[in-house]
Amino acid sequence: SSGINAEYGGVKTLATIITNITSHPDEEKYRKMRVNNPALQKKVIPLVGGTEFLEIAGFVRITDDADDQEYFILLEMPEVGHLEKCVSTLQSATKIAPTLDRDTRVLQPSAGLQRFEVSPDFYRVTREDLAAEQKRRADELDRSEILRTKATRDRDAGVGMRIYHYTVIRIRFPDGIYLQGTFSAHDTVESVFKFVESALRHPLPFSLIVPGSTALKRDGSLLKNAGLVPTGVLNLSPAESAEFTLLSDEMVCKLSEM
Repeated sequence: SSGINAEYGGVKTLATIITNITSHPDEEKYRKMRVNNPALQKKVIPLVGGTEFLEIAGFVRITDDADDQEYFILLEMPEVGHLEKCVSTLQSATKIAPTLDRDTRVLQPSAGLQRFEVSPDFYRVTREDLAAEQKRRADELDRSEILRTKATRDRDAGVGMRIYHYTVIRIRFPDGIYLQGTFSAHDTVESVFKFVESALRHPLPFSLIVPGSTALKRDGSLLKNAGLVPTGVLNLSPAESAEFTLLSDEMVCKLSEM
């Protein structure tokens, strides 16, 4: 907020400089300013574009041989309309907010990945697995029976957790193609739906399914609260089947192998 306040102070100072000139065009004191003036040094010089704004308004930066000081001087009085336009532009300008590059990718599983299979032994539960699971559940039951304060429960729930600012989300289409995008952890579930819509060949109703769960509700929930941070995989389920890919030609041109 300190940066925003400093920027506002610089803009206000520049507007005041020009307004003083248009209000008092015959007064010389408003047309000459020392560069080392504390107000200029604190509010205008550090402001990005501050010096350039003064030059556009008509000021020139010169050194006065009489006192060897640098000044901003308005040597010739510009038209009042020019100065008023400078102030109007300055006051109506809005700051451009940075946007996160989605880094959109379209991925196709390689042939090797598609043929990958595991043996039945992979799913077999051993005696050691059962013992470990029983111990885990017993430990969890013990913790739940201990009287703890809310602060303690919150602290335990956060053990080992990291703070993530971004997340990579993949949406699997019915034909096995993945659409991938990068999001802020504070983006909403709605933004994922819009991302998918922007990649479709034609508008169509669809659902996004969390694997092993239910359809994702389209709302303003944050991705971090929806369990989609730091990564997430969703299955796209169209309302009706299609013979061809649902992705637009532009997206298909981005296709690469995983």
